[in-house]
Amino acid sequence: MGSWSVGIVDSGVTNETEAAYGASVFARDYYGRDTDTDGGRLTSHGSKVAQAAEQTNSYLDRLDLQISNDSGSRISSFAIRDALNDVNRLASDGWNIGAINMSFGGVTSSWTSYFRSQIAILHDQRIYCVASAGNSGTRTYLEYPHYPARFGNVLSVGSHDGQGNPSWFSQNYSGGVHVLADGENFPNQGDYGTSYSAPQVTATVATMQALVEASTGTRLTFSEVVDGLQQGGHAPRSGLDTADSRTSYYLLDHQGAVNYVLSTHVDPSVSWLEYIASYSDLEAVFGRDTAAARSHFIHSGVWEGRFSEFDGLEYLASYSDLRAAFGTDRHAAVTHYLDSGRAEGRTVSFDADAYMAANPDIAAVVNGDRDRATEHWIANGAAEGRSPGHSGLASAGAAPEPIAVVAEGGTDFARTSDGAGRIAVGQSASGEIQSDGDRDWYAADLADGQTVMVHVSGAPGGGGSLVDADIYVYDEAGHYIAYDFDSGSGSDAQLAFTAPTSGTYYLEVDGHLGHTGSYSLSVAALTASAMDDLAAGIDATDREPASFEDLRIALLSDGGLATDPFGLL
Repeated sequence: MGSWSVGIVDSGVTNETEAAYGASVFARDYYGRDTDTDGGRLTSHGSKVAQAAEQTNSYLDRLDLQISNDSGSRISSFAIRDALNDVNRLASDGWNIGAINMSFGGVTSSWTSYFRSQIAILHDQRIYCVASAGNSGTRTYLEYPHYPARFGNVLSVGSHDGQGNPSWFSQNYSGGVHVLADGENFPNQGDYGTSYSAPQVTATVATMQALVEASTGTRLTFSEVVDGLQQGGHAPRSGLDTADSRTSYYLLDHQGAVNYVLSTHVDPSVSWLEYIASYSDLEAVFGRDTAAARSHFIHSGVWEGRFSEFDGLEYLASYSDLRAAFGTDRHAAVTHYLDSGRAEGRTVSFDADAYMAANPDIAAVVNGDRDRATEHWIANGAAEGRSPGHSGLASAGAAPEPIAVVAEGGTDFARTSDGAGRIAVGQSASGEIQSDGDRDWYAADLADGQTVMVHVSGAPGGGGSLVDADIYVYDEAGHYIAYDFDSGSGSDAQLAFTAPTSGTYYLEVDGHLGHTGSYSLSVAALTASAMDDLAAGIDATDREPASFEDLRIALLSDGGLATDPFGLL
């Protein structure tokens, strides 16, 4: 999907809020087990959280993920887990999700055990959770944030009064929060709490990630996000905390953070002339005006799903006459394309990934760098008679070449691509998790854009004796892509996965929380019925009513500061 969104994990967004700010692109009530997140209310805690994000960047779409009852007095950590699992699935399906907002918290960490691994999985995909620090602060002490804001892989947000002074109620322990944002009389008069500080930061993080990924093809690391929010240590600072009259904190400056990320991560890597070359309508409007193109990308293009898809080096590599004329001069390549190449019907046919796949020695030397690989082809590879490679299974939905399934049998598969089993679409294989820590890998060749349903059946589904299965997906380099552990029958694992590029992927099977036993792994082409099963999530019969217990956690503020039923404010 071209648009970018933020996840609002909260009490649901009402219809009135959607009428004012636009409909959510995805909505589900994980607490009530349906798609109604309105609940007949005129407003809600989740609606105010959504407003705070909207007022920071209105271009961002919204995932409405309700994890509490309508009043916000009861929250299910199981519902949070299910919501984050769906975020993971949507991201695996190509949704551009910039950050996840969590305006809730609790004093202890034990209640987060049901969804802490989901936070870590999203973190590995560089989809970061942003959480409220908490409203149990005082004017006397510096207090640590509540959980999950206290976790090291979660961005923790405290509150200031709109004038840069730390809010007395905000938990702002020095080093415990990453940044303060306005949490008093925001987004509306009478709204107080770090609940409304956090979504401003969530929107800023999503904005930074959108600009960086759309222009460079990668996302910011957690430390780079923190650096951007704190603008390299030069962001504005708050007034002194009244608790000790000497501690200050970084303040959120949305535009300052965006400008810093653009200058630090985007501008050094992007040719705005290539952005113009990517779209004929932009060339017609801007000509060669790269400053105007940059401004268009920042204010419009990224939110329209545009990115710099024209690669000047690969354009040169595609034609011998251009290689002879321009060598590796990228600017000259783009100028040629705009001046005459497009009119001549020239296109980019060279694929750096395919070249490296066909020449692993080159891939090793350039360490997988696409530009360096392309430069090698231009300068040496073509003259040496090296194969430019091929794009593999280029058409979406194309089936891989038939292969013989390699099941585990008497040989235990290791957690490595060496000696892994093999499986293709339409096939199944059996294996066994023999001990805690045993993880079996299977190689599967998929085409660019091909979507499959991966299912591990153990005791619940009759595929073996494994009581609770996990399934992971890794790319050819062993990088994590997707995960599931409870979306099949009972506690079987099942997920839909769309291959972002053609190549070999590795499916990892293991036992959740140390379970052992036999299983059956299958990979099937996605069907309408299979997609319906996945969209339904875990069946209601799989969810224990007791999991919706009245946990000692709460949404952090829904109006005046005296309304918190758990005394956390």
